Amino acid sequence: MKRFKNILVVHDGRESGQATLTRAIDLARRNQAKVTVVQVIDQIPRNYRMLIVSLLPEEIMAVVVREHTALLEKYVANVAEAGQVELKVVVGQEFIEIIKEVLRNEHDLVIKTARGMGGTLGMLFGSTAMHLLRKCPCPLWLIKPEQGPSFGRVMAAVDVEPGIEQEGNLNTKIMEMATSLAQTEHSELHVVHAWSKPDVRYLTGELDSFPDNIEALDTEAKDMHVCWLGDFLAQYDQQYTEHVVEGLADEVISGFAEQHQIDLIVMGTVCRTGIPGFFIGNTAEKIVHRIDCSVLALKPDSFVSPVLLNEDSS
Repeated sequence: MKRFKNILVVHDGRESGQATLTRAIDLARRNQAKVTVVQVIDQIPRNYRMLIVSLLPEEIMAVVVREHTALLEKYVANVAEAGQVELKVVVGQEFIEIIKEVLRNEHDLVIKTARGMGGTLGMLFGSTAMHLLRKCPCPLWLIKPEQGPSFGRVMAAVDVEPGIEQEGNLNTKIMEMATSLAQTEHSELHVVHAWSKPDVRYLTGELDSFPDNIEALDTEAKDMHVCWLGDFLAQYDQQYTEHVVEGLADEVISGFAEQHQIDLIVMGTVCRTGIPGFFIGNTAEKIVHRIDCSVLALKPDSFVSPVLLNEDSS
C-alpha cells in the first residue's frame, strides 16, 4: 500500500467512522502521506428565511460550516495529533463534492465508511458509495462499519480472459494492491477468476458438436481458464491461493466471499455502457449489492470521471 500519498477520508458524522479514520491515519504514517478529512453538508435553499433571526442563507451556512468544523476537529482529535490531518467542511451534494475534492487536489485514494445494512438484511453500500463507485476517478476504499483492526482474508477478483486491454491493466492494479495489502495485514490472499460454460445451444447446434462431447468441452474450457490465470499469476511471488470457479462472476464472487468469510475484496469497476466514465459494469454493480464485506474498488487508467470541477451540485 505504498503507492498512496494523498488520502481523502469522508466523514459522515457517525461514530462508526472512527475505525476508518484510524486506518487512514495509520496508512498515511506508513507511506508518509497526507490525509484530508472532509465532511459534506447540505446547502440551505436560497429562498429560506429564518423566522426569529434575520440572517441571509449565506450567513446561516457560514455559521453551520463553523459549527461542523468545530465538531470535526473534536472528532479527529480522538485519533490524530494536532496538525496531522487537514479538515474541510464543504457544502453541496455529497458524491459530487467528494469527486471535486479528488479532482481539485489530486487525491489518490478515497476512504469511506459503508453506510447500509449489509448481508441478507439489506444493502451495505448507500447511494453515495454507489455514485463514487461509478464516477470517482481514483481508488475507492469502502470499509464495513464493524470491520476489525485487520483484514484476515483478502480476495483479489480478476478477469484474465484475453482480449480486453483495459481489463489487463486493471488486473495488474488489482493484484499489486491485493498483494501489498496482504503483506501489510498479514492476510490470507485468495485470487478468484470466474468462468462460465459455453452455451449448450451453440455446442449442439451452430458448432455441430455432439452431446456426448459436451463434458469434454467443458473440461477443456475450464483448463483453458486455469492456464490463463496461471500465466497471469506467474509474475507474482506473493503467497496466495488461486481459484477458478464456474459460474457468473457476480454470483461466484459474492458466494465465495460469504463462504470463505472474506474481509476485503479488491476488484475493478469497468465501464462497458458506451458512455465513458459514467457507469460501472453491470457485474461489478451486482457484486457490491450482494456482498457483506469491505471493498477496495479500482478503475482502469483510461477512466475519466463525468463530474466536472465547475459542475453545480446545489
